Amino acid sequence: MSDSRDSSPTLPTNPDQERLYLLRDQARALILATIDEDGFPSLSTLPFVWYEQAFWVLMSDLSPHTKQVRHHPVVELMLIEDEAKTHNIYNRARVTWRADVMRVERGDSRSSEVFQGLRSRHGKIVDVLLQLPDFHLHRMVPGAGRLVNGFGRAFKIDGFDLLTHLRGS
Repeated sequence: MSDSRDSSPTLPTNPDQERLYLLRDQARALILATIDEDGFPSLSTLPFVWYEQAFWVLMSDLSPHTKQVRHHPVVELMLIEDEAKTHNIYNRARVTWRADVMRVERGDSRSSEVFQGLRSRHGKIVDVLLQLPDFHLHRMVPGAGRLVNGFGRAFKIDGFDLLTHLRGS
């Protein structure tokens, strides 16, 4: 979505921060890490749209990750550089964040714009999913995390702010 509320509060000031925005803008789906009922990590992938400083996704009540989010609403999100565009697989750019997941009701004032953004980004399948009673909108605001932008280019981040350049001990 290209809405003024979508743009980040500060523009990228260096190549590492530019990569962070590029990962967000080029990825169509995020990787979601949750905890299952036995305490084990579980991974899934979800198409998203970026809107009002958050990742927005449609999740089915029938999927394991939705049930897991209900019990543990703190998740980890990951965006990763397209493998086909990676020159060195060990150097693949990636970002992870912790995020709280919040279910958003369809009547929420932001829903229609988010649905339009999902439709624009992912096609008419969104209209099919919206007709199914088990699909619900969820919002995830990225918090503390880590950006890895190649060898020697790892950063502690908060949202889209680079906090600390991480160096080996």
